[in-house]
Amino acid sequence: MGSFNQSLKEIDVFLDFIEEDMENVRRVRDFCRRKSLDVEFTVHPKAETCEESAHHSDMEIDQIVKTLVFKTGKEFIAVLAPGDSRVDMEKLREITGEEDIRMANPEEVEDETGYVVGGVSPFDLEISVYMEENLLEHDKIRPAAGSRVIGSEVRPEDLHEAIGAELTKLT
Repeated sequence: MGSFNQSLKEIDVFLDFIEEDMENVRRVRDFCRRKSLDVEFTVHPKAETCEESAHHSDMEIDQIVKTLVFKTGKEFIAVLAPGDSRVDMEKLREITGEEDIRMANPEEVEDETGYVVGGVSPFDLEISVYMEENLLEHDKIRPAAGSRVIGSEVRPEDLHEAIGAELTKLT
């Protein structure tokens, strides 16, 4: 396992995140165990953006998976997209059949998923999940593992199968 250095102030921030996110990281770990997923967890300095996550790993930004939560009428859905792309809202409306779609705000994301924005994990969501098919072009991808300081590396096919996401073209 590689290591990284942190100043006293940085380690305080890191420990605060770990404390706050411990339950969520355990949720992800337990889900991966139940599904017998071959996943590797990476502990890294705080990353709140895909660019920061790519910087802290050996992954390219299009291998970083952002799990975006949207509000559709009365329901929520999640979209897994490469870190370097934007979700095409018109395509999302077509696929879901919902005209009224917007990004969920941070409070809604946390209330609906239990995760904070920047650490939303796709592994154990209880909402419909759509996965950008371009993610399957990679050997490994890196979604969040329930924290902004812990990521995971998994084969995209394995993630797709484990979470039952609908594959589609959204970017």
